Amino acid sequence: MSRYFLNRLWLMSFMLLLWCCFFVKAETLDQVRAETDSWRQQKRLIDLHQHINSNEAHLQRAAQIMDEAGVGVGVNLSGGYVTSKDDSPSAFETTKALADRLAPGRFLHYMNLDYRRWDDEEFSEQAVQQIEEGHRLGAAGLKEYKRLGLYLRDGQGKLIKIDDPKLDPVWKRCGELGMPVSIHVADPVAFWLPYNNKNERWTELKDHKNWWFGDPDIFPPHQELLAALERVIERHTETTFVCVHFANNPEDLDWVESQLDAHPNMMADLAARIPEIGRMDPIKVRQLFMKHQDRILFATDFQVYDRLTLGSGGSGSAPTNKDAHSFFSKHWRWLETNDRDFDHMTPIQGDWTINGIGLPADVLRKIYFDNARQLLAGSLPHRTVTARSMEQDFKLTGDLSHPAWYKAEPTYLEQDSKTGKVLPESSTEIRALWTDQYLYVGFKASFETLNTFQPPNLAGERIGLWEKDVVEMFIGSEPKKIGRYKEFQVSPTGERLDLSLELPNRDFDWSSQWATAVNVDEETHIWRSEMKIPLTAIADQGNDAAPNKGDRWPVNFYRMDTPRKGFLAWNPTLHGSFHKPDRFGWMRFQ
Repeated sequence: MSRYFLNRLWLMSFMLLLWCCFFVKAETLDQVRAETDSWRQQKRLIDLHQHINSNEAHLQRAAQIMDEAGVGVGVNLSGGYVTSKDDSPSAFETTKALADRLAPGRFLHYMNLDYRRWDDEEFSEQAVQQIEEGHRLGAAGLKEYKRLGLYLRDGQGKLIKIDDPKLDPVWKRCGELGMPVSIHVADPVAFWLPYNNKNERWTELKDHKNWWFGDPDIFPPHQELLAALERVIERHTETTFVCVHFANNPEDLDWVESQLDAHPNMMADLAARIPEIGRMDPIKVRQLFMKHQDRILFATDFQVYDRLTLGSGGSGSAPTNKDAHSFFSKHWRWLETNDRDFDHMTPIQGDWTINGIGLPADVLRKIYFDNARQLLAGSLPHRTVTARSMEQDFKLTGDLSHPAWYKAEPTYLEQDSKTGKVLPESSTEIRALWTDQYLYVGFKASFETLNTFQPPNLAGERIGLWEKDVVEMFIGSEPKKIGRYKEFQVSPTGERLDLSLELPNRDFDWSSQWATAVNVDEETHIWRSEMKIPLTAIADQGNDAAPNKGDRWPVNFYRMDTPRKGFLAWNPTLHGSFHKPDRFGWMRFQ
């Protein structure tokens, strides 16, 4: 065979490979976008870095923009102090109460530390008391601004350092209470370079003179701040530190990677730094995101005051809601596609373009919401599932094929009940329907293998059914009597169990007269189950106990996926038992 022919054959093979890769890649990108679009439609995303003013109009505007973007929960890092000068509610209490009233379930709030009594000998003790009070009031975490090391000074005019020992009890107590610390210590390196129009961040700096730290007589070097932060993280290994703005050092990916390698208790949020990391080698950036996919959090620095701030702002015209939509969309484009040389989302931060990193869906879901769900498992609003009303009852088939099921909004059972860790491989879809007489609940569960009792007992009930693979629902009808509820379990073999509880008592002889059906698809490794339960059996109060539209009943869903050691809860109990009614979510009858 001639060399010419071999070369031609090699070239044709190479071109065929490129052609195949192109079309496979394009199909994959389409699949990723379809999945991420569904997450946004369901508002599953969590933005871990927002600043929302405690004002009715501003909160409503923020919620509207989040709705349009597909963000379900915003974490407001400007919750305020828990201290007050008199007996009036603190800034934190006021902020949280207003948001909970206007937009229930949409915002979490971090507290901020009050340093006004720094020079007191008892400051450390007082600061710990602030943390404990914040935890009691519902603070999801502590936000520390770049005050430490740059702005805050003691009574003698000396800068208060990030790693000052007086703050060690604060960091320690946050870890003990499970409160993450979002900490900002340094800005872009350009903010330490000469203050003139040759600085690449001049457009931003000229509008924010107080962000320039280039005077060594006033401010410490950039690296000194990072070193102090590292010492704090090393000293407090039981506390989770979310280092904001991509670990406070987005220009140095090697440094960020080394810190994440060295400190398992460190995470990094993306807030306002995609313009910086987006101009770097996209292959290198993608490798870092793939390596540390469990430690990176979606965050934007979206701010709503009298004026919108989209990552950063200046003296230009005020951004509109339409600009906010573009701002969020460019986050999706950068994370989800391999597009090249497109304008970034915050023009004031630099006159350059960015390149997408095209992450796979399993990594995107971690960054968009799974990592935050685990981090904030004890603080996230208790979940709500909507039961969709319908006029006609129907007979169960077990395969969720009745058209009514697809009118119900899905929710997903996929977190470890005790730790909040997300287990996407055991993800179980749940849908709920109701008529005047019955509650219908459907489960769709993926599996590798099934672990069931053999032979199944289909004539009666098996106490202990929960020791092998099952799906479960615990539901009550009295929000003021959360210890009173009913338990329903179904296994892949069709075995089932129902019981009535008024804690600590359990009645295994009770019967709801329910119906169930199961379907196991060995080819797709999915098993489905359907429940049809008389509403009066749940309420236990006669025929007039059926819910009205708009009513909420306490509920939680569980799954035992024993081959994969899955001990899953829809709303994690954060306890070794499923029977924690104070951790139930809600079923809303629509």
